Amino acid sequence: MGRAYREGHNLLITAFHDGLDSLSVLRERIEEAAISKGKNVSDAKISLLRCCYASDEEAEINSYLDNARFQRRLSEVLLLRRQQSLDGYLLHETPTRQDLSFETMRENLPIGSVNRVIDRLLEEIDIVKPTQIAIQTQMGDFDQKTMLRQIELWGDKIIPEVNKSLGHRPDVAE
Repeated sequence: MGRAYREGHNLLITAFHDGLDSLSVLRERIEEAAISKGKNVSDAKISLLRCCYASDEEAEINSYLDNARFQRRLSEVLLLRRQQSLDGYLLHETPTRQDLSFETMRENLPIGSVNRVIDRLLEEIDIVKPTQIAIQTQMGDFDQKTMLRQIELWGDKIIPEVNKSLGHRPDVAE
């Protein structure tokens, strides 16, 4: 973090599956890093990357969660265990003790109904105070129709409501 402040890089926050408390702790670490480098924390370029999915369809949400857990397992195979493929092509993801239940993932990520996603994003934005936000709604093998519906939902409802709540006016260029 210190180097990011010193050299003007973005701080990328992602993959926090264990709730708002860990985001609060991270925000405190960002503030401490700013102070240690003699910088103002408001000068930090903080990017928040979140896995998010809005739907009232339980099967869609569970599919998204299953795909998110699968991708997490693969990243753990590569990063934490430094495991290689057995055949030179395929990685073998396997359940681990660190796997989160769907209930825990649903509780700790902006996933669920439109209102739940909006409320959760606003909570996370309030804690982290990012300058940029990237949303990853595509996980796994959702079909084109489902993803187009998701994009429309974000463009028509979620993003405008988040912007409105944050006091951003769409008719004013920034």
